Formats: sequence, structure tokens, C-alpha cells
Amino acid sequence: MKFYLKGLTILFTLLCFSCTCDESVIDTFSLSDFEKSLIPFDNYQDLFYVNENGEQIRATTQPRTIQIEKKSRGAERCGYWEVETITNFINFSQNGFSIQLNMETFNDITSFDINYGIQNSDNTENEYFETLRNPSNEQIVNINVNGFEFENVYVFNNSFLNENNTIELILYSSEGRGIELISFENGNYLKLE
Repeated sequence: MKFYLKGLTILFTLLCFSCTCDESVIDTFSLSDFEKSLIPFDNYQDLFYVNENGEQIRATTQPRTIQIEKKSRGAERCGYWEVETITNFINFSQNGFSIQLNMETFNDITSFDINYGIQNSDNTENEYFETLRNPSNEQIVNINVNGFEFENVYVFNNSFLNENNTIELILYSSEGRGIELISFENGNYLKLE
């Protein structure tokens, strides 16, 4: 009986230590040059907007961050995917808010997200906009908002519009200019000069 238990213990130990797997790359998902061009800010850059009163508002971009992230298949599975992501912030310090631009591609689906954050002394409030899936020419529109004509833009609507939201929609350039218009729920706006 001792021999039998000793054999089972050795067998169990061998099985436990032999079940390791190689952490290898299963697949790599990279953003296209067109997708990367949608978030063009490589350096700190000042952008100038005009509000509904004709006042100039300065916004500052941070350099975009492009990185390859590992996405695991789960604790019980071996291997991982490499996913390319771009992140960028546009700070409207005069107005006390920032906008984060995020893009990533995974399983041949590119997600382009815009997040809006209000900074105040009490806390930070965030709003999220519709995710643009696989940005393409078919999603580009020409539109009139607040009496202004915009050409070749993507429209990001606020996904959870309710009485607490401040931004109604964002028009985003398909030609590498960034945010063309921020339209607030109260009728105010910021338009890129």
C-alpha cells in the first residue's frame, strides 16, 4: 500500500509540473496607417477653438502613445494576442475638462472610443460616447450643427445621454485634424478654428 501511495504521489507531482505551457504569441493585431492617422498628435500641440460667444479657447494635446499590449486567453490557456493601441489626451484646462481618445484593434475589429472627463475639486466625472467600430469612409458624413457646415467627419453621440450629461455630440475629423466640434447639451459649443 505504501508503494502504491508513493507511486501516485510521484505521478501526481510529475503531472502538476509537466503541465506548463509556452507563453507564445498566437496572433498580432496591428492598426492600419489610416487608423493611426485619425489620432495624429505626435507632440504637445495647442489647438484653438471658438465658443458660442466668439471667445478663443486653447486646448493642449499630449503626444499620442502607441503600444503593443498582451491580451491573455485566460488562466487555463497558453499563449496571448498582441494588440496595438493608441491613446491621446486633449486638455481643455480653461474649461476644466479633458477628452481621451482611444483606439485598438483586436480580432480584426478596430474600436475608436472618446471619453470625456470633468476635473473639479470634489471628484472626476466621466462621460462615454458611442464606440466607432472599424472607422471607414462609409461612416464619414457632411453635417450642419449649430449653423456650421462640417465635411468628412465622424459623429460621436453621447451613449448615456441623461440630465447629468454635458456634451451632446462630438464631430471628429477623418482628415487628421482631431475634434472639429464639441456640442454641449445646453446649446454651447467649441468649434475648431
